[in-house]
Amino acid sequence: MSSPARARHPGQRTRPAISATFTIFTGWAVGLVACKASAPLATPPSPIAAAAVSVPATPDWLRAPIDVEARRARVGRPMPAPPAVPATAPIRDVAGVSFYVDDSKSVADPELRAQNLAALAPLRRFVADVVALSDGWMVSRPADPRYAQRAAEALADWAAAGALLGQVNQQGSYEREWTLGSLALAYLKIRDVGAVPAPQHAAIQRWLCAIASAVRPNYERADRKSSSNNHVYWTGMAVAAAGVACQDRGHFAWGLARARIGLAQVGTDGLLPLELARERLALHYHVFALSPLVMLAELAVANGVPLYDERDHALRRLAERVIAGLTDAHDFEQLTGFAQEQVTSPPHRADLAWAEPYCARFPDARVAAWLDDARPVRDVRLGGDLTAAFR
Repeated sequence: MSSPARARHPGQRTRPAISATFTIFTGWAVGLVACKASAPLATPPSPIAAAAVSVPATPDWLRAPIDVEARRARVGRPMPAPPAVPATAPIRDVAGVSFYVDDSKSVADPELRAQNLAALAPLRRFVADVVALSDGWMVSRPADPRYAQRAAEALADWAAAGALLGQVNQQGSYEREWTLGSLALAYLKIRDVGAVPAPQHAAIQRWLCAIASAVRPNYERADRKSSSNNHVYWTGMAVAAAGVACQDRGHFAWGLARARIGLAQVGTDGLLPLELARERLALHYHVFALSPLVMLAELAVANGVPLYDERDHALRRLAERVIAGLTDAHDFEQLTGFAQEQVTSPPHRADLAWAEPYCARFPDARVAAWLDDARPVRDVRLGGDLTAAFR
């Protein structure tokens, strides 16, 4: 099936449509290639069985933002044998440690931060292992289905255990949302692999949608700041990606609605007021907010929704402001009265996670120079190897 034509901005690179055929079980076609101190524990959500898998029977299928076969043809390489299935035991309850100690959430206590990292290390290790396997499938040439099979086995094991569907505290809830995004985007790379048994696909999809259902309620309360700031964009990306993974248009639409909360806040100057209020971390949190919004736009465009155009190109205004800030943080320092922290010059690693998909659509010499120095750009929260996926 050929992918539908995608809306273009002035100056946007034109990319050919790619046609692909997949297994009868999955029946999905992927879209065009995008060139990048703790609160009390909450009540557990509904059981996993409540989330159904929808196997579409119409051409109106939700598409992934990455065409794995096209990427393999472009960047594939011989790969060694994949590592074993990740051995991390399923984690049902997620309890992190809150570490910001000031009202603006800009000053972290080093000891509390270390406690949080230690508490979440097993979960993050599992996520990194699964993402690496899904990337291995994408870049292996000749294609080595063992990468996909081992990623799927790990995900299916966690699904069978109802992982991440237990109790969470505040910091744990954030981690669960980021984890859902990472795993859903990783799964999209292996979703159409016929060498993965159909029951595993079904179990993984039910599980991802169950987690999506669990994380949504916290962001449907208008009285919470996190329902409007970067947290809701990350959750929107995670839920939208899960919706694509299991063909749930309700989840997909909910995720895009969260993106629009962010786009509505982008001023004519490209600033996000709630992130600017983070004082010494204002630029850092503008970057942090941009990353999920760009991935949401990629998910949207792959399915015929021109999110980059909305609100008079609000996302592009935000990106321009971030690029200017990463070039010279002086304006952010003037606006906040604080020297900016947790950003590097030149930017690298997570500071450029958004840049591979964005710069492929909207070339920018400044960003291109950063990427040339930083590649390969990887960010587990955005699904792994962004250079291989979008360059």
